[in-house]
Amino acid sequence: MKTKIKIPNTSFFEKLIEQSKSIYARTLLYFISFIEAIFFPIPVDPLLAILVLNNKQKYIELTIFCTLASVIGGIVGWFLGYVIGEEIEELLTIIPWIKNDSFNNVKTAFDEHGILIIFLGAFTPLPFKIISVTSGIFHINIAAFFVMSLIGRGLRFFLVSLIVKNFGDQGIYLIKKHTFIISSLFGIILVILYFVFV
Repeated sequence: MKTKIKIPNTSFFEKLIEQSKSIYARTLLYFISFIEAIFFPIPVDPLLAILVLNNKQKYIELTIFCTLASVIGGIVGWFLGYVIGEEIEELLTIIPWIKNDSFNNVKTAFDEHGILIIFLGAFTPLPFKIISVTSGIFHINIAAFFVMSLIGRGLRFFLVSLIVKNFGDQGIYLIKKHTFIISSLFGIILVILYFVFV
């Protein structure tokens, strides 16, 4: 089964769609999910959506392993931030448009609301790679980072999988057009609830 939705960079994605039932495609999904949590700029959601569309009976397996790969990548990012955090701080302080106050404000935000920030980075369009490395820089508890990343990434990827499983091509269209808005609104609601009840 091939998706009818037009996708950019068609030569790559057409090959991917053709191979979407193969172990190659699943391995690529998990690999990109892993590196996207550290440095890779392209989100993994479209790739997950394509594989779920053509492997609906395996959507749970795909989503679980995609989530685990992303969280493990996030932990690697955390360790990178933890190990080279001082060097990154020194580098940032010599950049003219980044003031020490701004950096300290970010650090204070992590100290006060680190759990919330990690979840939002894992679930919303905020770059998870930045959250993972920054969490290491500011020495956020790694167990807390793991749990919140697992929850946030899991919810996000299962949302993508369930939409595609239930709505097919239209689900991919919905994800392509409205994932940013939906996840952002959900993130805003969570922030409001956090500050109201915590």
